[in-house]
Amino acid sequence: MVKVKNKKRNTAESVNDKKASKNKKVLNPFEVHINKEKIRVLGKKAKNDRGLPGVSRAKALQKRKNTILPEYKVQNKSNQFTDKRIGEKNRSLSADEKSIARYTAVRMNQHKKKSIYNLADDEVLTHKGQTLSEIEKFEDVPHSDDDDDEVDGQRNSGRLDSSFVEDAHFGGGMLKKADGAKSHKDLIEQLIMESKKRKAEMQKQKMANSDLTDKLDSEWKDLLPIVTNSNKKEEELAAAKVDDYDKVMRELKFEARGTPSDKLKTEDDIAKEEKDKLERLERERLERMKGNVFDAASTKIVHRSADDLDDNFAYDSDTPDVTLSYNDGKSNVPMEDEDKEEENENEDVEEEVEEEELETESEDDMSDLKEDEESSSEDEDIPIVEAKVLSKKESATKLINGKHKLDEPEEDETKRSKLDIKDPEKIKEDLMFRKEMMEEARKELPYTFALPENYEQLQELLKDKPSHHQSVIIERMIKCNHPSLKEGNKDELGHLFAYLLQHLSDICCDIEDCKDVKHCFDVFACMTPQFFDLAQLNPETSHRSLIEVFKEKQAEYRKKPTKFPTVEVLLYLKLGSCLFSTSDFRHLVVTPSLVFMEQMLTWCKAKTRANVAYGLFLVSLIAEYTTLSKRYSPASIKFLCGILHMAIPKVTVRQIKVLPPFKHISSSLVLAEQVETFDNPKLDVTDLIDVKDFDDAFRIKAINVSLGLLKYFHSNCQPLSSCPEIFETAFNYLSQLPKENYPESLSKSLNSFLETLDEGKNNRTLEYVVMEKKKPKALRLYEPNIVKIFDRKMHKSQSKEKAERDKLLHKIKKEKKGAIREIRRDKAFLGRVKINQKIQSDTVRKEKVKKIYAEAASQQCALNAMDRYNEVRSKKR
Repeated sequence: MVKVKNKKRNTAESVNDKKASKNKKVLNPFEVHINKEKIRVLGKKAKNDRGLPGVSRAKALQKRKNTILPEYKVQNKSNQFTDKRIGEKNRSLSADEKSIARYTAVRMNQHKKKSIYNLADDEVLTHKGQTLSEIEKFEDVPHSDDDDDEVDGQRNSGRLDSSFVEDAHFGGGMLKKADGAKSHKDLIEQLIMESKKRKAEMQKQKMANSDLTDKLDSEWKDLLPIVTNSNKKEEELAAAKVDDYDKVMRELKFEARGTPSDKLKTEDDIAKEEKDKLERLERERLERMKGNVFDAASTKIVHRSADDLDDNFAYDSDTPDVTLSYNDGKSNVPMEDEDKEEENENEDVEEEVEEEELETESEDDMSDLKEDEESSSEDEDIPIVEAKVLSKKESATKLINGKHKLDEPEEDETKRSKLDIKDPEKIKEDLMFRKEMMEEARKELPYTFALPENYEQLQELLKDKPSHHQSVIIERMIKCNHPSLKEGNKDELGHLFAYLLQHLSDICCDIEDCKDVKHCFDVFACMTPQFFDLAQLNPETSHRSLIEVFKEKQAEYRKKPTKFPTVEVLLYLKLGSCLFSTSDFRHLVVTPSLVFMEQMLTWCKAKTRANVAYGLFLVSLIAEYTTLSKRYSPASIKFLCGILHMAIPKVTVRQIKVLPPFKHISSSLVLAEQVETFDNPKLDVTDLIDVKDFDDAFRIKAINVSLGLLKYFHSNCQPLSSCPEIFETAFNYLSQLPKENYPESLSKSLNSFLETLDEGKNNRTLEYVVMEKKKPKALRLYEPNIVKIFDRKMHKSQSKEKAERDKLLHKIKKEKKGAIREIRRDKAFLGRVKINQKIQSDTVRKEKVKKIYAEAASQQCALNAMDRYNEVRSKKR
């Protein structure tokens, strides 16, 4: 048998191993989760091959209890306890060091104070932005009747004086003065009389002091300008200009504001309100046509007696309730019999006046009033309102230009006497005024219009109407037939848009002189807002109608491509820019109209004065179309260059080239003589059909307008690298114009534009077209051929930057999924906490309810026992 060496050592090691094995926690094999791998690699160490979900879950739960649960408990709670003592935040200090630091701070604070009695030396007390020293000026000190000022050693207040207190309360009184002593009641009465007397004297003195103070203040204000040497006059102060910022601030300050409870009106609500307003105004107009003055306040007042108990009550906001009262035996509410008598008397007087007028005067016939009154009684749709007999002063304040003001209250009928009503002259004046009012109402435009069924009905409405009246008619027609008010109005308004286009065409077809052209443009200017509203309400129909018009006009133009079309084409093109967006790359209406204008500028000849004006109008329309898009229009630049060519004097030896349809020898716009001034620098509408020859005024206006359009197009094309080439022809033509014959302002403008073009041409830097440089090939070197190991993953062949970006995106996605998972678990944890709290609160509540029921049962038991005892006792008796 082998002898064991160092037996003690071996026994010690065995004991340690046993202790370690005991302390080592034995894992439950059912708690261990083995993570399987798709591809098992031999010899590869895996970090996450085994996991303990129970342990991880417990750790996560404990972590949430330490972090989320305290935050949840203090949620929506603002109170917190913070220890601001010196040294508490610094945990490295010991208790003794903290006490020493606090003692030092206290001693330093004591040394800062100048005196032990001065508690706040450096603090400045303020009230409403002013210090107490500024406030305590003792100006206009409020006086009180209970001041404690002493006069002649006695107080002026109504309090008990010292002598009375000494005699009545402290041993004096009856004992001190036995002979002729007064009773306590007499003493009190005497004291009251003296106090009242003192108060009256003090009040009188205060009033005198107040009057003297006011007088002194007024005199001081008069002397103040002299003392302060302020010699400013009132006119200078009034003439001082108000700052614009202050003016805007005052306007914003006093501007009407809405309340948060106010409901914002929708488009349908606004349309309904507009329709109701127009219908109300139309009813008022019809009433005025019949001689009645429409007023909501003139409705009949319903009598309510004192015994009315509101039986069969039904609220009606239009009928005001008035309590019956009497003044000098007359009621404030006219009774039905009195009303009938007054109406009969009025009718008799009117009949007498009418008979006298028929006999004496045939021109002033009042039969139309009678007919209107009969028609008003037969009409059921219009509410009948009792007409009041108005004097001329009252009617002048309430009827201005045939329009009735509803906001001004009328005079009460009870204030008018029966003598005035029975006066024939007064009735005659009132009837004459009513006739004038009816004539004014007939002249007014109706406030409500139905949509026309065909074009002929629209022509009847607009026939012989001025332009502003036509605009008002269409506007009211749109408001009364808004698409939100009735189904089918949208399609009808689309038809109205087409009818208005036809109406515009018919007006332009009858042009004979300059007045007709102005009338066409006035109608167009007034109708443009209505065209825009109709295009917004039904955009599909408006697009389709305008496209059809452009197709028709372009087909007519192709028959004679060298002549400009009629004026109506200009109006349609202008309408397109007003209704639709001109900044789109391709638009259903704007793009064809732009092509149409460029065709006309390319092929139409500018022979007459009207042709030149027509072409310049088209160029201005193109400028308007390209304001936002900044597009280049070669036809516009070519036409403007042609206009400049027509203004260059031609020499037989030298020919100046120009593109067709302009001719080389054309010189209609040449200014032969010098013109010093020109009044109107812009073209007029009448120039579109003017058949006169070219004169100096038109030549100057044409050159001025062409120069302005060239400047505009140059500002649009300035960012382009080819801008000098585009305006090279214009530069050559401008340099050959006879500038000495033009007015000074126009010649300066020409020279400045020439300098701008020359400067842009000289300062431009041209970059040559160069082939793209290729990356040089690397030298062929001996490098190891590195072959990537295939790891069963699809790797994309991409650049390093893109690979890094994909890697970051993958990390972001992974972190996002992890964050969502943690948020979901936190939400579940808080849900469990809330459920536990609810269960605990329900348990406490149930216990309390049980306790209450038990106490109530015991009380009921005691009550029942008492009742039984009383019953037994009563039976024994």
